[in-house]
Amino acid sequence: MIDNRFLAGDREFTEDDLRPYLQPLGRSIDLSPVDERIEEIRAGDDIDAQDSLIDAELAPTLHRTLDLTRNEAADAGLWHYLCVVRFPEFVHYRWDHVFDPESPGNMEEKFLKAGTDAYSNALHRIWWGAELTYEEGESGDVEDRDYSRTKQVLGFQELANDILDHDFARYIPVTHACGDLLCHDILNEIKEEGTYDDPPSNSNIVSRTTTLLREELTVRRVEMMEEDDIVETVEDLRDDVMRKEAGWA
Repeated sequence: MIDNRFLAGDREFTEDDLRPYLQPLGRSIDLSPVDERIEEIRAGDDIDAQDSLIDAELAPTLHRTLDLTRNEAADAGLWHYLCVVRFPEFVHYRWDHVFDPESPGNMEEKFLKAGTDAYSNALHRIWWGAELTYEEGESGDVEDRDYSRTKQVLGFQELANDILDHDFARYIPVTHACGDLLCHDILNEIKEEGTYDDPPSNSNIVSRTTTLLREELTVRRVEMMEEDDIVETVEDLRDDVMRKEAGWA
């Protein structure tokens, strides 16, 4: 059913079209806050279509509105329904640039991936990006959550991709350390110190550091590491990447 006509935005599905395949979630969720936030983002002048800042701006509202358990969020069908039936215009607005009719896989996964893959589905990736990076407020209320780190991570597409595409993302202390130490603000701050004459790009630093981190964690049991050790490990790998990429021995 999800063919090139749908992926190109030339075909739509309604709930009636897909009713024989739909299963109830078991509770009702008012999605109007997500509708309103998407409308605000699209109406604004500061974020263009396809920009990764869209993910960062939508994440707090999406995560607060879809106050799911992780077990519920692991249901790929939920995200398929949201992307195919409820929010297809958003998926197109954010991801139409990846659609290639000769090789539609990249666009197809924005509608149909999910489950254990936190990297691909257009809304699932935003929700999990928030789930793995937000800070609980003192009250414990949904409205009191702090999404500052979420916006840092999802607003930097290389960082979001490299975190969500690696298994270590499922361990929150590692995700938080990567979000804190590899975000634009911190990397730019290091560069402004003038230590490196020709520092590498932020995207290259993130890509190389997370690759080395993945390799490092294949020989270490991350659940046995203290949070300070995790932070020190990410920091050391990042600094080593910056030294080598800048031509230092």
